[in-house]
Amino acid sequence: MFSIVTVVGTRPEIIKMAPIILEAEIRGIELTILHTGQHYDEEMSNQIFTSLKLPEPYMNLDIKSVFPHEQLSEMIDKVGTELISIKPNIVLAVGDTVSVLASCLASIQNKIPFGHMEAGLRSFDNTMPEEINRKIVDSVSSLLFAPSQRAVLNLLKEGLDPDRIFFTGNTFVDSIKIYKETALENRTLKADQILQEIKKDFIICTVHRDFNVEDEDRLHEIILALKKFKELPILFLLHPRTAKKLTEYNLDDTLNQIENLHLTSPVDYFSMLKLLHNERCKLILTDSGGLQEEAAIIKKPCITIRPNTERPETVVCGINFLVETDSNMIVKKIRDILSRDNFEENFELFETPYGDGFAGKKILDLIEDNLDILDFESPRLFDYGSKSFFLIEIEKTTQKSMVEEKFHCQITMVYDERGQPIPIPEELKKGYRVRVTIK
Repeated sequence: MFSIVTVVGTRPEIIKMAPIILEAEIRGIELTILHTGQHYDEEMSNQIFTSLKLPEPYMNLDIKSVFPHEQLSEMIDKVGTELISIKPNIVLAVGDTVSVLASCLASIQNKIPFGHMEAGLRSFDNTMPEEINRKIVDSVSSLLFAPSQRAVLNLLKEGLDPDRIFFTGNTFVDSIKIYKETALENRTLKADQILQEIKKDFIICTVHRDFNVEDEDRLHEIILALKKFKELPILFLLHPRTAKKLTEYNLDDTLNQIENLHLTSPVDYFSMLKLLHNERCKLILTDSGGLQEEAAIIKKPCITIRPNTERPETVVCGINFLVETDSNMIVKKIRDILSRDNFEENFELFETPYGDGFAGKKILDLIEDNLDILDFESPRLFDYGSKSFFLIEIEKTTQKSMVEEKFHCQITMVYDERGQPIPIPEELKKGYRVRVTIK
């Protein structure tokens, strides 16, 4: 049996790691939880272990550095020290935070295999710290667990080893599947209180990204949009950093003047599930990546206050809508979405791109099946000195293995008859073009 260390640092990471932890318990796999302490607010992180019925972390590293470079440095040091002591077969982390980057670097530098859950997400916006983190992590991970087929293609296009890339779906789907019934059937103090106060249909709003919160003009435009929209109550879940910036920018008074606004601190996970599933919740207004996923899974329309997203599947499906940080455009988009009467029909046909709710089981199966490729070994002698890529047109339908055997190569990308990249299929049809790496 193999052993795993999971590294988490934020509430969403704990929620997404929960299916792995629970499944490992069922299988008797030795699993150790390291908590970096990146979210040190009790409601944002620590209490989630208890509510999800997860074991307490083996250690909370309690890292509270203010500057990102200091935080990263301290995490690498402390996580690395623990990993050397524990000696796991593999380290697992999920997402794109500093905790994920630190745990990856601490693992790889100590020749401990690293598995990245939620691999392959790309916004193609290097102004986002998260984009930098996920690109670095994906480039050196031992195993890459992609939440969507779009993510698989992103990884293949970057030239990463196809044998290490797996479409598993997102464990967020698993978590909702596991905990939904508990959230809806049991009392949830925060959600029950909010639903008692808000008698009408309502909108859920969250804002926490650097892009919006660290820019006074953008944050002012968002608050102005909330003030201009008067048709429905807005439940504003106020992130601690956002609250701090509102005070710093002297926006508290403006916020408090909005009559249809219901302000509250971030709610516990079960309350959030209950609020999102409630039939009176008509729309999600956010800049969160996780809420874009949850909206797609729960089937609620979502407006994302960002110029891009690393979850473009949701936009392509017509259930997530990007909007610039401009008050008039935000209000216009809200009214446009709420005026549509075909969303229920769209969602009846819609299938989430994030899997079937068994991602956790698939990831543990894949780790066990691929233990033999986790060792750190130099590649064999390359015929051309390094990897060399060639493009081959398929003239008749054939099998992937036959092409690789004939040309002594590895297929790293497949393009269909229209020239669009597709996941690598076992059967290659006539008219396909394949990019190969000569071994």
